[in-house]
Amino acid sequence: MPPRDLPGLYWDEDRQRYFPLSSAPSHGKERPDIDPIAQSQQQTASDTDTRNQAFPLMKSQHRLLSGLRSSPPSTSRKDRLTHFLQCSQFASTGKVERSLMPSPWYGGSVTAFQTKTARHNGRVWSFAGDSVGWVYSSLTSSRNPITAFFAHGWQPEFNLSSEVSSICCSDSWCIATSFGPDCKILHFPLDTTTEDIRVSRIDSRVACDIWTADLRGSRLALGARSQLVCIDDVANRATIHNLPTYSDVFSVAQENHVIYAGLRNGGIFRFDTRTWGSKGDALLDGLFTQPHNSITNLRLLCDFQLLVSNVDGKISTFDLRFPAIRTPLKAYTGNVNSYVIKPIAVDPSEDFLFAAGQDNRIRLWSLRSGGPPLAPNTSSTPMESQGLNLLQHHFMQPIRAMQISEEAEGMALWVGSGSDVFKYSLGQHVSAGCNF
Repeated sequence: MPPRDLPGLYWDEDRQRYFPLSSAPSHGKERPDIDPIAQSQQQTASDTDTRNQAFPLMKSQHRLLSGLRSSPPSTSRKDRLTHFLQCSQFASTGKVERSLMPSPWYGGSVTAFQTKTARHNGRVWSFAGDSVGWVYSSLTSSRNPITAFFAHGWQPEFNLSSEVSSICCSDSWCIATSFGPDCKILHFPLDTTTEDIRVSRIDSRVACDIWTADLRGSRLALGARSQLVCIDDVANRATIHNLPTYSDVFSVAQENHVIYAGLRNGGIFRFDTRTWGSKGDALLDGLFTQPHNSITNLRLLCDFQLLVSNVDGKISTFDLRFPAIRTPLKAYTGNVNSYVIKPIAVDPSEDFLFAAGQDNRIRLWSLRSGGPPLAPNTSSTPMESQGLNLLQHHFMQPIRAMQISEEAEGMALWVGSGSDVFKYSLGQHVSAGCNF
């Protein structure tokens, strides 16, 4: 009897081992023409059904804690139960704080958000951008980030004249970009004692319509109209590289000397910054290009995985060690989207995935298991807090920005919706000072 099917691999009966699909012999029985994403979704759903007898949301947190206490230390079972307990706690999140943006122009809505703790002094910077071009900042102390954040409010820093399309931070800088034919970049130093805030204008012959940006160290990658633009040193703008993609770049991810670009036409390209003259390598054998299924988000996980979200709501992970294999490692089903770019957020430990849907709801998945989203856990949530449950809440305005940060009291999910910024304390139930 053949062993279990594994994504991206096939079983050789004669040699009694697995091999990559790309090395499968072309002769013999033809493989059926199937959608690898749909196949992975079916397999993930089957695996999830098999595990449901021990899945955390089918158990009480009391039973999970009892199993955790009875587990020997440093065992895989203890790690699995700890993850299940976190799943249950995150799914019951109900503690939320709300901050109204002081937009000088009526109708402005939050389009970008980032929070960053400065290493040199421990202060917490928060930045937000809106649809009319304003960039706001808030500076608090890491000792009491919640009270200070909502007491001091937001300060308008600069207006970029058009919608703020992205905000990204490094240890030294916060970079905000604007969308449109006359793009601007705001350079905000996190160490305000040595640098001043400055704004640079991008010539339309160099780049226009900046959709997204990613900052790693001093290198800034911009996803623009029909090209990827890379600035080696964001502080000095010494060298600018224009890498043609022939389709708008909706998503960017960087790691070491490699930049990944997700395109409007569904293509995913990988560029090596050590050889700027190369055209880039196409990944996944054009899986999302026929028909076009735009790549709206890219995230690098676990050193060798690429998390991909599409404009039609698909979310899946792929093994970068086999860049030509079209079959995903895991598929995350149940997301709702059809034509807009929606944000996703991954926690620092890369165990959980949040995604905003076109129906103005947020869904949560375990990155370890895939399959359908985790259901809201109301069994352990106080009755008065169930209406504020993160996974049950229907936001009044579209969700345009999300980020997960590590706070003194635990992890927090930041959500930009309409003119508001919401802060959910993940795993906590009590609501404090929020009025929906």
